[in-house]
Amino acid sequence: MANVPQDITDRLKRVERQLKELTSAANKAPALDQIHSGDVVIGEGGQLRAETPDGHRVFSVGQTPRDDWGATLARQDGTPALAVGIDRTADDAQMIRVLARDGAAIVMDDPWAGDYLGRPALPIPWQPTPGWQTATTSDAGAVSWYAATRVQCPVLHLITETYAPTRTTATMVLECSTGDGYETWETWTAAGGRDGAWTTHTVTRPMHAISHFTDAVWRIRHRVSKGRGRISTHVIGSYQRNTLAKDEVPKPARQEAHPSE
Repeated sequence: MANVPQDITDRLKRVERQLKELTSAANKAPALDQIHSGDVVIGEGGQLRAETPDGHRVFSVGQTPRDDWGATLARQDGTPALAVGIDRTADDAQMIRVLARDGAAIVMDDPWAGDYLGRPALPIPWQPTPGWQTATTSDAGAVSWYAATRVQCPVLHLITETYAPTRTTATMVLECSTGDGYETWETWTAAGGRDGAWTTHTVTRPMHAISHFTDAVWRIRHRVSKGRGRISTHVIGSYQRNTLAKDEVPKPARQEAHPSE
């Protein structure tokens, strides 16, 4: 017969009483679904996520599976709505994006030029002058169109068309000013050929030396550089847009040397 300690019954009763006390204390503890003070820190990987009963993620913050750190908001069906960071690559590192239901960014900072707005592209309104048609052959030419806007995006896009009559060549110059005189941005020509012709020209140029939120004025001058006759220039459309590659990032303005340097 096994040797049973005489106090085994008392020991079992004590264990049973302690289990009851632990169970009672656990049932009386507050639910861990509120934080009244202090911080919750997610570091060295991991995310805090909120998901619908169907498994659609509507909120996340922390480190993504691609080792980026950021936050996302989504609609109830899981389609993205807002992203900060996410999916770190060379062309969208730590961007802030508002997303359409198909995932396309409709509002964002610029992927390469981080100091500028990327989307939406903003129209630049142009106004014609009486000189949009001219027969002048002077080197100064005639100003045909003006535009003024506050720079938000890093790249200018401009489409023009110019008519040159038979055996005549027109020369056009795009200039920009931010308050210290005009700088030549681009020069091009349009040839009339044997019968006269319209020539379409597109200017795509970074906003070099123009920082975000700077007021800028552009003008187009044109003249008859060969032959004779009346030329005409139209602005078909113009807007400022995001960069499409790293080489479209505007160069910063030159820093003036201090007199003591």
